[in-house]
Amino acid sequence: MAGNKGTTPTSSKMPAEIHLQPSEDFVVTPAINELTERALAYLSIGYAIHLSGPAGTGKTTLAMHIASLLNRPCTLLHGDDEMKSSDLVGKDSGYKKQSVRDNYVSSILKTEETVTVLWSSNRLTTACESGHTLIYDEFTRSPATANNVLLSVLEEKILNIPSSGQERGYICVHPDFRAIFTSNPSEYIGVHKSQDALLDRMITLEVTYQDRETEVSIVQAKSKRPRKDIEAIVDIVRELRTFLGSNYGPTIRAALAISSILDYRNASVSSDDPIFLNTCQDVLFYNAIRQSNVKLSREDLNTLVRRVLQRGGTLDSRITASSSPVVAESKVRTKESGVALEAALANDIETLKIEAAESTKVKTAQIADANKEALEVTPSEILASRSHTSDVPSMNLSRRESVGRSIPRPPSLESGAFALG
Repeated sequence: MAGNKGTTPTSSKMPAEIHLQPSEDFVVTPAINELTERALAYLSIGYAIHLSGPAGTGKTTLAMHIASLLNRPCTLLHGDDEMKSSDLVGKDSGYKKQSVRDNYVSSILKTEETVTVLWSSNRLTTACESGHTLIYDEFTRSPATANNVLLSVLEEKILNIPSSGQERGYICVHPDFRAIFTSNPSEYIGVHKSQDALLDRMITLEVTYQDRETEVSIVQAKSKRPRKDIEAIVDIVRELRTFLGSNYGPTIRAALAISSILDYRNASVSSDDPIFLNTCQDVLFYNAIRQSNVKLSREDLNTLVRRVLQRGGTLDSRITASSSPVVAESKVRTKESGVALEAALANDIETLKIEAAESTKVKTAQIADANKEALEVTPSEILASRSHTSDVPSMNLSRRESVGRSIPRPPSLESGAFALG
């Protein structure tokens, strides 16, 4: 995506009112087209839309592009930590005093004074009255209390006017009024958590990092370099973003900056060109170490750049680094050894299963033989054994138990009639 052109103020009194025209160099890809169509459908019905995503994903540019397709005047708002409701709606700006003196009869003097409260409308009130498209950029940078006034605007289509000088305490929102919001993730510095009631009144569209083809097309629209150079620059940015493993990696702005600097300095995209390597370091290194907890040295960054260039500018999705370029190779070796270890463990488990099965067969056979022998013992032999044990009263318990074990018996004979004393 690229910026919109032709933003011409329509009134010197209201500099926030602009007419947006589609930019000639706005990059349209299937992914952007699909997102734009969804947003326009929701806006046509009357819903507000909310473009949410990391910095550098083109949310503001996309919001302006969508607003330009509505072909209505636009009002811009930018979130700010010090913003109050009055900065959105307006406030009383003073008083107007009017005096009338009647001295028609010289002996009689009449004086009449009228005091009127002056109201000054701010941008939200103007947009609601005139039916503008409101673009509230990074609205979560404003405190939630400041945005409470939007609740009735989006739901009941009424804007409350807190002024003692107004005959009515509210205005009805124009039927052509539309609202487009953008925001960064809540973990960003300076971002407030929005109230659920406000988010419930809008449809949130997640805007993530663009796909590779879209990023290449965006940079190519801003640069005169051959496509091969653009692909290499974009792949370096994308690989470093994957390397950092978070949403805090370099954005498309980094690729645009590198391309613009190389154009200005007439440098080449080559690991042998010191201007190119220094530009990559200047644009990418500081933000990379500031935004991520992953350790990265300048040599690591140079290694990453050279590796991408050696692949001919084509992103190799099979390699994903998470801590340093050297770690990727270590992970491959670790994965291979892990596969071998899993195979060895599988073999050991299979061996144990076979041994357990064989042991079970042997024990089963032994039990069967013992039962067979027990069934062959006659009742007379069992009675003789009992008679023998009863003739020896002094036999201790252990010996009597041993005599009993000497006569094999099946489990069915384990009853009180045959148990030893």
